[in-house]
Amino acid sequence: MPTYKLCYFNLRGLGEMARIVFAEVGVEYTDERLEREGADWAERKPKTPFGKLPILFVDDVQIAHSRAILRYLGRIFNLMGSNELEAALVDMWIEVLFESAMAYPFNEQDEKKKAELADALWNDNLLPKLAKVNEQIIKSGGPYILGEKLSVADIALFSKFELLKVWFADKSLESVPYVTKMIETLENRPKIAAWLKKRPASYI
Repeated sequence: MPTYKLCYFNLRGLGEMARIVFAEVGVEYTDERLEREGADWAERKPKTPFGKLPILFVDDVQIAHSRAILRYLGRIFNLMGSNELEAALVDMWIEVLFESAMAYPFNEQDEKKKAELADALWNDNLLPKLAKVNEQIIKSGGPYILGEKLSVADIALFSKFELLKVWFADKSLESVPYVTKMIETLENRPKIAAWLKKRPASYI
């Protein structure tokens, strides 16, 4: 088996999906965390493939970009469905979750306008996506996007959901009960639950 090292900042963000996969499959890896404003990252950034993190090192090979990493791990650890058609569906749902930037208006100084932008992001983008996932879980029979089989699409949704719980804590999820049930089911899987309990305290 190759050796794995995940290099990312000391936060959850786009690196947490890979960490959750490693937790679920029980495979050891090095969880290298850099400070975003630290000297280590400033020195190493020019040496990375595209000047961004996360990067997964598979032995001496570097795989950049969170979705490429997620799909690679999904293929290696049998989390891309049971056949090519299911793998395509996993790809599709990952793209649905990432196809438009989930840019919360952090930098908006006017609090009223910031709230309006956040409401628009929730109502026009995020909640409709969650509704589509909710429909898919119903169609598949649940509890996951592909039915009984966990996939990296579910892990991608879980990672996004952690952000939503912080940024949109005041929003109701009553209209997407199968999504919330899926999140609960995933976070109660024994190995994932153990990771969530022991992972370093960090920003989302």
